[in-house]
Amino acid sequence: MSDYLAYPTSPGTSPGTSPGTSPGTSPDATAGSVLSGLAQTCPAGFYFIHLYTAADGRSRIEQLNPAQATEKLPYFFRAVATGVSLLTFPAGHSWDWHLTREVPRLIVQLRGMAVTIVDDGADAGVSYHPLRPGSVLLAEDFSGRGHRGMIFPDEPVVSLQVDLVKDWR
Repeated sequence: MSDYLAYPTSPGTSPGTSPGTSPGTSPDATAGSVLSGLAQTCPAGFYFIHLYTAADGRSRIEQLNPAQATEKLPYFFRAVATGVSLLTFPAGHSWDWHLTREVPRLIVQLRGMAVTIVDDGADAGVSYHPLRPGSVLLAEDFSGRGHRGMIFPDEPVVSLQVDLVKDWR
């Protein structure tokens, strides 16, 4: 996990995981404590997040800091866009399990904090991955259970969504 930025949620739990949460349990049950922990430890500024479906069918997240991302980013930003949207979501909003629809999406977090939740087989079942202003998420989990999302309760989120061509690589 050396290239993976995981964030502790409470004492005695693995980094990036929620205490006592299993794949069949709603992450909302522990979301309050998780969000406060993530807000304290989430790196400021730019970082890159890749959300994808692994060979085992589970969604995974690879998080890269700016130094790690410099090798990958030139390829990501040369992709052809098929659509661009400016999205706003109210504070406290959440999404149930879903997949990335149809085409890869590049999401640039402009304002507010959100969390992407994946059922990745982590020690406690699911893992939480924060998105703060300056983060860039490439969503490509087209199969399996997918991911959930949650907006922090203290401020709305504004993000830029760029739909890419399906075979952009």
